[in-house]
Formats: sequence, C-alpha cells, structure tokens
Amino acid sequence: MDADAGTDSDYDAERLRLIREVRQRLESLSRAGVETMPRSPERAPVPRPVVAEAAVAAPRPVVEVKVEAPAPAAPTPPPVEARPEPSSKPKATPTTRPKPSPASVPQQPIAAVGSLFGAVEFKSPYVEPADRAEALAVLAAEVAGCVRCPSLAASRTQTVFADGSPTARLMFIGEAPGADEDRLGVPFVGKAGQLLTDMITKGMGLRREDVYIANILKCRPPENRDPTPQESSNCFPYLERQIEIVRPEYLCLLGRVAAGTLLNTALSMGRLRGRWHRVFGIPAVATYHPAYLLRTPAAKKDAWEDLQMLMRAMGLVTPKKKG
Repeated sequence: MDADAGTDSDYDAERLRLIREVRQRLESLSRAGVETMPRSPERAPVPRPVVAEAAVAAPRPVVEVKVEAPAPAAPTPPPVEARPEPSSKPKATPTTRPKPSPASVPQQPIAAVGSLFGAVEFKSPYVEPADRAEALAVLAAEVAGCVRCPSLAASRTQTVFADGSPTARLMFIGEAPGADEDRLGVPFVGKAGQLLTDMITKGMGLRREDVYIANILKCRPPENRDPTPQESSNCFPYLERQIEIVRPEYLCLLGRVAAGTLLNTALSMGRLRGRWHRVFGIPAVATYHPAYLLRTPAAKKDAWEDLQMLMRAMGLVTPKKKG
C-alpha cells in the first residue's frame, strides 16, 4: 500500500505544480495582449496506475508516471513575459506594445528561475494594467507622508516617487534624488537625467514616457551622499511595491548603489555589468549611473553595450541617425 500511496501523492503534487505554472503563463500572455490560443492536437490522457483488487495483498511495483511539460523554444530560460513561448504559442501581435522575437531573448543563462516558465516572485496580487496608475498614486501619497528616516524627512523639499508609464516594459532604477529632483519632485531631471533621457530616446529609440523610472530612496540625502544601509532598508518596501504594481519585463539598474541593493551584493559595477541577473524573477541588467558617465566619458562605451544587450532582448532596433 505504501508504494501506491507514494505514486498517487507524487502524481497529485506534479499535477498541482503544472496547474500553477499554466495559470502564471496565461496571466503573462494576457498582459502581453494575447487574447486567444490555438487548439493543440488532442493527446491521450496520461495513464494512472491501476491495480486489481485481487492483487492488493501482494507486493506491487511502483508505477512511474511521467507528465510531459511543454519545452521552451529557446535553449536558455526565457525572461518574464517577453520570453519565447512553447511551440503552440499563437502568432498574434499585441495591440499595446511590441513583442520580442525569439531570437531577441538574452542568450546568457539567467540563474534562479523560479519555475518551469520563470514566474516572477511577487508577494502581492497582480494589478490589472488599467488599475496600475491609481495603485501607484495611492502608494505615492503614502510615500509623501513617510517619516521612516527622520533626518531625510526633515531636510527634503518633497519626496521623489517616479516618472513614466505604469505599464512600461522597462524600468530604470537609480540611487536617490539630487537637488534638481528634490526641487521638482521628478527623478532624473538634472544633467544626469538629461543623459539618461538621451540614452532612452537617442540610444534605444524609446520615449521617456514609455519607460518607468524610480530610485532606491524617495528623499534626497544631504549633500547628495550615498544612502545609508538603514535608509535603503526603510525605503525598499516602497520600491518593491512599485515593481510589483508595474511588473516590467526588464529592469536596468543604474549604478553601484542600485545594483548592490537589488542584487544584495558588494561586487563592483565592472563585475556586475555585461551579464544578466534576476530581481524578483525579472531579467535585470546593471550598468553605470549617468552621473558616473558624465564624470567618466570613457565608460559610455560599456554602458552602450549594456543597453544593446537590453535592446536585443526587447526586440528593439537601434534608431537611425538623422542626417
């Protein structure tokens, strides 16, 4: 009896796991704009072990039940929502934003895939795209009244929440607001912000309003110093909730502080850039902060290589230079 009980338990556990992953995949397809799925060929039901009553008293072998899962089209774990689908994926084109081609997914292995389909690792429920602006507005109001860091709350002009689309495919995350951001309440609006805008528009061919931009801290540290570990810890739940609401397909971590905080590492940017990471299951690229690029123009070449890696994964084409 023990052998059969173990077989049934394994079968049920495998079945529940596949059901969860199929639900996650359907949610991802719905967000990407896919409304219909083609009917796949009929398959014979998976047999379960059948044992005659007369054989109950006799020792019975364990029957191995194999559940066939769909194989991904690409050899590497696909990124969230922009990943290539199994062979039964429809050829539909989303109406809201372009879908990457299978050849555009990251070609370097991405570690820590949470499930068969690389499901994102969020604790909060999924927010429908139509409701994301309102959810972010509620969170922004909460951030505006935050006093978790008393010294920052006392010195700030205002909090700096975010900028861009609540349904963006790509989210940029920087370190903390500067003087211009503290004055205007918008991230990346100073000289470093202008360079980031050029990277987005001239380099990637996107509009700034099509991406989402946020920082680790929502308040400006005095004299633009680095955030303390306690300040980053106090503010991190707000950033985590922003990511959960927007659910971008890709993240771009700008600078050592942002990369170190989100990747929980002390490695240098030189060691982190040029390869893929995962943050909450989302494919992420780390690159130099625009402020660093202004001080070190020679690093712009490396930053451009990182952006191109993102562009290939997103299915973006380098814009042609005018004139």
